[in-house]
Formats: sequence, structure tokens, C-alpha cells
Amino acid sequence: MKKHIMPIALGLLALISCKKDKTEPVSEIQCIPAVYLTQYCPTKTETHLVRLLRPTPHATRMEGGSQGEFYVAAVINLPQSLIKRDTIFQLQFHYDPEAEQQNKAVGYCNANIAPAKMVVYDGVSESECP
Repeated sequence: MKKHIMPIALGLLALISCKKDKTEPVSEIQCIPAVYLTQYCPTKTETHLVRLLRPTPHATRMEGGSQGEFYVAAVINLPQSLIKRDTIFQLQFHYDPEAEQQNKAVGYCNANIAPAKMVVYDGVSESECP
């Protein structure tokens, strides 16, 4: 009987002492003016690349030479009505690390800007983002 207790006790101790990897939490909904650029890499869910006109930690910062720095994000579930090149819209989105993990690019990615941080589409603001 004592032989069976020791492995069980060690297993419980290992379970208790395990720490989960800390991931970023789901962010609050943000509103940032954006410009549609192009379709992003092949992913599980259709994803499109946008340029955000204000900085956010949930976007990828890029250097644009004479244009200076700019921010891009791959938006999950962007509706067809916003897929128009060079159109500015007031993008409402949130960051969800689980959605980003599930939608990483699969296979060859021919986007000029990759990898980009991914955000989830929540809507479009009728008024300008604050």
C-alpha cells in the first residue's frame, strides 16, 4: 500500500507546483483610424492587413524609411465592406492572444509585412475615434 502512495503524492506535488505560462489578457476594445492594405497570409480564419494611424501595443511597429515609423495589424474577421484599398475607417478591435495563436499563418506567406500582430475585428465607429 505504501508503494502506491508515494507516486501519487509525487504526482500531486508536481501538479500543484506547475505554473501556467502567463499570456497577455484579452484587451479592452480599442478604436483607431485604419487604412486597408491587403489580404494577409493564409490563416485558419480570413485575415487582412491594415495600417493603423496611431500607435498601439497590439500592432507591429515598422520602419518606413522616409515615411518614418508606422503600425500594422492583421485583422481577423474583417468584413467584406471594408476590404477596399486605401480606404480610411474607424476600426474597433481587441487583442485576444488565443485567437492570435489559433490563426497563425499556415504554409507559405507572401505578404511583404510578416509576421504581424493579430487583432480581432469588433466593429466600425460612426464617429472619429477619440
